[in-house]
Amino acid sequence: MKERILPPKVKIIEALSAVADERITVEDLLSKEWKCNSSSTPWKVYKIIYDEKENQISSNDSWSTNQWFLWYPAIAFLLKIWKLKYDESILEMVKDTNWIKIKWLVHKDYESSYRLILWNLHMQCFNVDYFISQVENIYNQISKLHLQHLVENS
Repeated sequence: MKERILPPKVKIIEALSAVADERITVEDLLSKEWKCNSSSTPWKVYKIIYDEKENQISSNDSWSTNQWFLWYPAIAFLLKIWKLKYDESILEMVKDTNWIKIKWLVHKDYESSYRLILWNLHMQCFNVDYFISQVENIYNQISKLHLQHLVENS
């Protein structure tokens, strides 16, 4: 079984914004399937499947499916069920983030996206150092999970 590839840190921020904007729905924790609405295409809904016992997760976004990355829909789910611990106060910092504009401005350059978001937080007088420490903490938690790619049986 292949382990998931760690995401760029901006994808953790995108996942936090999905939680802040209530775009991740966890209706039944006993189920193995959940949904996350896209940040840049509101009508797009991602399906997340998580098997905690087997330590496996999948999402039908292209980066998770084709590249084996742990991408923001799956991260948002893990945040929502508190598999990843964080200070909820940081959600306000990323609520209503305009991901379409960010992606347009930086042309999918993840490091530039990360810096742009931090600059925006600084301009809004948020505690950027604290925010960075929370993102780093989440990233470290993800790396320690050693999540595997879940392959669905058709």
